[in-house]
Amino acid sequence: MLDFLLLYLITGALVGLMAGLLGLGGAIIVVPFLVWQLPSVGVSPEMIMHVAVATSLGLVVCSALVSGWNHHRYGNVHWPVVRKMLLGLIIGALLGTVIAKHIPSAALQLFFGFFVLIVSWRMAFPKKNSKSKDLPNGLHLNVASSLIGALCILLGISGGSLLVPYFNRCNVPLRNAIATASVCTFPVALTGVIMLMLFVPGNLIMPKHSVGYVYFPALLGLILPCVALVPLGVRLAMRLDVTLIRGIFSLLLFLIGCDMLYVAGKALWVLGRV
Repeated sequence: MLDFLLLYLITGALVGLMAGLLGLGGAIIVVPFLVWQLPSVGVSPEMIMHVAVATSLGLVVCSALVSGWNHHRYGNVHWPVVRKMLLGLIIGALLGTVIAKHIPSAALQLFFGFFVLIVSWRMAFPKKNSKSKDLPNGLHLNVASSLIGALCILLGISGGSLLVPYFNRCNVPLRNAIATASVCTFPVALTGVIMLMLFVPGNLIMPKHSVGYVYFPALLGLILPCVALVPLGVRLAMRLDVTLIRGIFSLLLFLIGCDMLYVAGKALWVLGRV
């Protein structure tokens, strides 16, 4: 148990640093960690990804709140963009929660891995657009925000890995994209974690100290170091070169994507032999 606590503290600290530096709520780091750790506490293989997603979203609520507030203090958040996307993000999160319950855990892991690799490539090698593409308004923005909200829940990610590239592609400066993504992440994660705690199957079997799909011992072990390191990440984001930030973001996503594809492939191979 002491070993697990130490791992929670280290992972939580890394999540907090990445949340402030890159606008990631932390789920893109926490989900692979929990997929590896949860079997040791009795979570069944078919439920691993669902529990990892729900628990990581609980952490994202805290990290996004602290990260968004610290970025707001530096004046980096584009609040009009947040207001325009808010409703779509919440609707998408609700839809994603309903859909996620009906998708096998291994399929979600495979989807997660491929998605992260694509985002990593796009961040490392951004397209040189001949035409300027500004952030859209109206129906286009509502559809985009709903799709992003749904994918955040399905993949168990905070939204930063989707929103930062999206904002950046729409000519939002990278630091402002990271700050605005941090704030947008909060309502998505809050909606998802409430749904995954309250609206669960009646026959769900979970370890002690769980509420719905959320495993609270892991969540509580991650929160404190995460929240403590977020301000440091924000300060680094203000000082480091934008190209370096983009490179760190891309490399981190690439490593995580490869790991999740390996885990998913192994799970599917085992299922195929049964």
